[in-house]
Amino acid sequence: MRAIAVQLGRSPSTISREIKRNGSYDNYRATQADQSAWDRAQRPKLCKLAGNRSLSRIVAAKLQLNWS
Repeated sequence: MRAIAVQLGRSPSTISREIKRNGSYDNYRATQADQSAWDRAQRPKLCKLAGNRSLSRIVAAKLQLNWS
């Protein structure tokens, strides 16, 4: 796994998580992994600021002070 990580320029833990999520030690399903990644990316995500008025005010105040 370390050799694969070096070739891909990723950490071994990243490769390990990917294999655990989308395959097994001797069988990796790239097509299924790709589809799963697209499905996760397209699920609706709520904006933290829209649901939290207090946080929204704090962020607005910090932006007025040129915080980034």
